[in-house]
Amino acid sequence: MMMEMFGGMFAMMLLAYSIVPLFPFMYVLLRWRQAREGTPDPQLGLKMALYYFATIGLHVMLIAVVAGLYSLLIDGPRASEGLMRVGLGMFAGGGIVHGVHRVLIARLTAVDSRSNVARAFAGLNVVLCGLIGMGALIATTVMLAQEYVPEDAFKIAMVMMGVYLTAWGLQARALIRMSAAT
Repeated sequence: MMMEMFGGMFAMMLLAYSIVPLFPFMYVLLRWRQAREGTPDPQLGLKMALYYFATIGLHVMLIAVVAGLYSLLIDGPRASEGLMRVGLGMFAGGGIVHGVHRVLIARLTAVDSRSNVARAFAGLNVVLCGLIGMGALIATTVMLAQEYVPEDAFKIAMVMMGVYLTAWGLQARALIRMSAAT
């Protein structure tokens, strides 16, 4: 059952990236901003695509960390081992996607001179991690207020809260540093 839930969360995350027109929306927003500033960036499309896939890789890794940590909390060695393997596989895949795109960003784009795309995606990651972490925090507090606390759901909410609020803090710190540098 837990494997299906994590598979469902993974599918929902990818579906959200597909349904919500994130890439075109951010592209239009940044293109509009550059037009107002009068300095178009010829690499905007390339940067947007690379940062988009790096962001997806990062969030796959975060879900993998949730799966791996939760696997340490569940009963039954078979279920625990299976979920740990899923988490390791997702982490490896997400890490490859994220890492390859970060290398491509560094090698193919002039990020230092124009950091609008980097700041936009850093802000997006702060928002996504904050929303998921906040949802997990609220779910945890609601469960604590109940007469009967569902053990598995509570464990998942606690792990998600820890992972995503930590990621939120790290992403916020990176965004603050990035914004201060420009």
